[in-house]
Amino acid sequence: MMIQLQQVRKVYSNGVQALQGINLKIKMGEFVFLVGPSGSGKSTLTKLLYREELPTSGQVFLAGVNIGELRPRQVPTLRQRVGVVFQDFKLLPKRTVWENVAFSLEILGISAKEQHQKVKAALELTGIVELAQEYPTRLSGGEQQRVSLARAIVNSPPLLLADEPTGNLDPDTSWEIMRLLTKINLRGTTVLVSTHDKLIVDSMRRRVVTIERGRLVQDQAQGVYSVGIS
Repeated sequence: MMIQLQQVRKVYSNGVQALQGINLKIKMGEFVFLVGPSGSGKSTLTKLLYREELPTSGQVFLAGVNIGELRPRQVPTLRQRVGVVFQDFKLLPKRTVWENVAFSLEILGISAKEQHQKVKAALELTGIVELAQEYPTRLSGGEQQRVSLARAIVNSPPLLLADEPTGNLDPDTSWEIMRLLTKINLRGTTVLVSTHDKLIVDSMRRRVVTIERGRLVQDQAQGVYSVGIS
């Protein structure tokens, strides 16, 4: 099992109950949509999976490891195994595309030769080799999201989390990103996509997990987005 949540509850310091009694299992290699209205708890759940947040109660497992029990020095190792893509890209504006994608590898102390091989492979997979020496400010939204994807997969993580990856993109570009996520999934990576995009969810016919007001209310294989969008 890649992801397992057991009775997970998250209450923030201001009293907001973001998640209430969530139980969820996602197998290795699955492609799953996480849907629900704004404020339903989708982003909180995603943050728990790369330990930006800790549950108030309950347990979160990744590949059998209870990540809530990890010591602070072990968290960077966890995050090497989890690629994350955000709605607002979070690219470094003063670094080129190549440098953005290579950044995490530099931090890990990977050799220059291996960095070159990994970055080249990630740029090829996401179709942006020709943009390697460009800076993010010169790129379109779709191109920036491809860079974000390349950065997320450069170290071949077994899990990819995409939090509203098409939120700032036009419909055609959104489909390009979803095709890339599908391609990455077909290579063996488990993919969890948090989204508001009803058309994409309904068209792709993948497993759909629905959260409303912090509770898991529906889990459908090849489902559709059947709740309201706000």
